[in-house]
Amino acid sequence: MDDIRGQLSSSGVFVAEDFRDNLIIDRYDARFATMRMSKKKHLRSENSEDAISWNVFRSLRQVSPAVWVPELFRKAGFGVPPGDLSQTTVDLWKYIPPPSSLLTDGDEGDSEIDVVLENPQWVCFIEAKYTSDISERTTTRSNRDQVLRNIDVGSSYAGARDFYFALLVLDRRRSPKGMDAVERYRNFEEVRRRLPHRRDSLRNLAAVSSLLWADFTDIINVVKCRLSETDEAVFAARVLEWMAKRKIGVVVGERR
Repeated sequence: MDDIRGQLSSSGVFVAEDFRDNLIIDRYDARFATMRMSKKKHLRSENSEDAISWNVFRSLRQVSPAVWVPELFRKAGFGVPPGDLSQTTVDLWKYIPPPSSLLTDGDEGDSEIDVVLENPQWVCFIEAKYTSDISERTTTRSNRDQVLRNIDVGSSYAGARDFYFALLVLDRRRSPKGMDAVERYRNFEEVRRRLPHRRDSLRNLAAVSSLLWADFTDIINVVKCRLSETDEAVFAARVLEWMAKRKIGVVVGERR
């Protein structure tokens, strides 16, 4: 795979010797010093959604949110993002505790959220998948799938702010359970029925939707075109080239 040192796994997937070889930006970020070894091992795989998420969203973090956040909201069907977009922050793999009301019925650990977009007026969680599907249960709850858990944790975390959730996948074929869950939880009454501990009825839940990795080639192309001849355009061009080499988001899969 290019000039990266590594080997093929038993299933034919290329695994780099050093996880940093899969990253095109911020390879020596301080968080890697304390990251658990299992996650760094996962980052070595060419099929790692963590590596893809890092390269895409760390690159977008170098760009004014006012340029690309409206495109992301439009692709997800969220409408127009409210508030001052210049105050939007982007975090990866942020640990968020469960609602305290859930814990009266049993333990649950913190959730590691793949991407958190945060603004004084709203919060958006993105659960990123590539060749895998969602988890259908947690250790302690057999009916609490990964999408429902994100919605519950995210709505609680957002507080008085609006909360949006998007499942990011390559296509329906690779993540059918996740896409079915998104369709199920577009019905907010179904969400409330499955989360009876939420006495606030999740009043801040604004939207539940899906995104494709192909959507991000479009979003980043918008950045490249609108900000040509700038440093931001350089970041956009680099991540687009990386995605194209790995055929990430080149072919648009079915959303439904």
